[in-house]
Parts: sequence; structure tokens; C-alpha cells
Amino acid sequence: MTTSSPYPVRIAAPASAGMPSRARKQFNNLVKKLEAERAKLALWREELPKIHALADREYRPLAEQFDARRKQLLVIYDQAYTHKAIGKKDRDKLQALICPMAWELMEADDDELIKEIYNRHSGRDYDQEMDEEKALMLKMVGSITGLDLDADAFIHSPDAFFASLEEKMAEREHDAQQAEPAKPPKLSKREEKHQAEQDKLKQSVRDIFRKLASALHPDRETDPAERERKTGLMQRANRAYAANDLLGLLELQLEVEQIDQAGLDNLGDERIKQYNRILSGQLDEVSGELFDMEMSLARDIGWESTRRPAPKTVLKTLHADIAAMRAQIGQIEAEIAALADIAALKRWLKTLRLVDDSPFDDGPWF
Repeated sequence: MTTSSPYPVRIAAPASAGMPSRARKQFNNLVKKLEAERAKLALWREELPKIHALADREYRPLAEQFDARRKQLLVIYDQAYTHKAIGKKDRDKLQALICPMAWELMEADDDELIKEIYNRHSGRDYDQEMDEEKALMLKMVGSITGLDLDADAFIHSPDAFFASLEEKMAEREHDAQQAEPAKPPKLSKREEKHQAEQDKLKQSVRDIFRKLASALHPDRETDPAERERKTGLMQRANRAYAANDLLGLLELQLEVEQIDQAGLDNLGDERIKQYNRILSGQLDEVSGELFDMEMSLARDIGWESTRRPAPKTVLKTLHADIAAMRAQIGQIEAEIAALADIAALKRWLKTLRLVDDSPFDDGPWF
């Protein structure tokens, strides 16, 4: 994978100018940062399919298998609770095991049997608790966004909830665009100056693109090989222009020899300052896209580190989680085999000790 351009863009001071100016130093610094962020983004785009494929192929089936075994164990605990050989202390211990396990399982699967077990042992109503929590969440998000969110949004599925939120925001934006445009408010002098500056920056990028388009237009070529080459270059120029990718356009100018290093070095500081503002905005966009990609994956795989994950770290962690999940499945299968016998279950319960900090009731907890 290529992570850097074979035509690096840097600006030095002209031979007669002495030390590079502050604007030139800032330009080179911005370019280096942008190149680094683009390389990270390219790496994520290359590795994400591998990460998702590994999760779909190995981790998620194991997680489903683990939950199925936990449900089996939950049923064993529930059936043992009413067994005549089980005393009050052991029932307290079983209940302390049943409630959190049932809650965790329902977060992954709204199973009616698990819900019935939870309600019976917790003395609560799971659906009512979820309705109250959902109403609170919708009220909070609605007050922040001003959106009337779907009451059926399932808050225990972040993907479903955020998909509902994004859909509502997209609908609002679409409705605003379709509405009759209001008369634009009069801009202040400061706003007018900012707008004029933005127009100037857009014109800078447009000027570079037009020069490239004039030189690379494939329809003017009679040689098939050259026409094909220019078609590829023109497609790259179109993509860079659409993305306001100043760095990509400058790299392309160097590649097709429309500019050379001397031409870059002789740019005036005012033009370089314009370029710096464009590059700064471009860097913010690339960094934002990279951060969103990293955080989205972090949510998917349950990443809890305070550090931003790297693809190699994520793959390493995922392989470790797969190995740990296999070990947990083996352990719980051994427990199911052993605790299916009521006498063995009673012996095991006697080894457990309770502490008084249950999150489900005022009773004991482990």
C-alpha cells in the first residue's frame, strides 16, 4: 500500500531570500500532518474489511454460542431455585446469580423466557424499566437536537438508535432544503469579509483545477494510450477538486510537470497563506473522518482504551478476544455439565459468599 505521494509537495525559500518565511514553514508543517493523516486513513480503509470479516467469521458466532450456553446455565439456576433440596440461603445465592445474568442476556436478545425469569426473580418488570429508560433517553436527546424521535428506537442497540437519529436529522435537512428559501439576512462587515475570503480560497483551488483540466482533457488526444493515461489523471483531478483537496491537486501538478519545485519556491507569501488556510480546513476534515472511523469501530468492538486504536492493535485485541471467548465457552460448558446435578450445585453454592451491595434489590450480592 502506498501511504505517501511520489511527488511530495514542499516549499523552500527562493535562493535569494534567505531563511524560509513563517508562512512557508506553516505550509510544510500542514502538508506533513495532512500526509500522515491521509496515510492513517488509507490504512484504516485497507484494514477495516479484514477486521469486520474476522469479527463476523469468528467472534460473533462464538459470542452467540456463549450467550446460548449462558441461557442454559440460567435455566439450570432457575429450575434449581424451586427444588425442594435448596434452602433459603442457597436460593438467595441463586437469585443473586440469576438477575444480572438475565439482564445481560436481554441486552443482547429480548428473549421472552429470559425476561420472565428476570421479572420473577428481580420483582421488577423489564419492559416497564425499558420504557422508562427509553422515554428519558428520547426526552434528553430530543431536547438537545430539537427532534421528535421515534419512540420505538431501541436504546440498547447503539447502531439502531443512532441510525434513527441520523434518519431524522437527514429528513429535517431535506425538508429545509425543499422549503421556499427565505430572504438571506444582511451580512455584517465581518461576515462579508469572511465570505469574501472563502470565495477567494475556493477560487484558488478552482484555478489550479482549471489549469489541470486544460492540460489533461483526454478528448484532445488522438493516441489511444495517451488518451487512457489522461483519462485516469483527469479522474484524479475531478476527485481532488470535488473534495477540495488542494494537496492532491498540487501533487498532480508536480506529477504532470505543470509546476516544478522552483515554481513552488517562488510562490508569494500571500498565496501561500491562502493555501495554508485551505490545507488547515482540509486537515480538519481528514482528521475528523479518521476520528469518526476509529470511534465507530471502537463502539462496535467494545474498545474502552483512552488511546485511539490502531488497526494492528485492533486486530491483535480481536484475536485475543476470540481466544478468550473460546476459553469462556469451554468453562461454561464444564459448569453446565457439573451443575446439572442438584447435589453438585448445592456443594458449589456453599463455596460462594454474598456481600450486601446488590444493584437489583436491597438483598445480598457477590
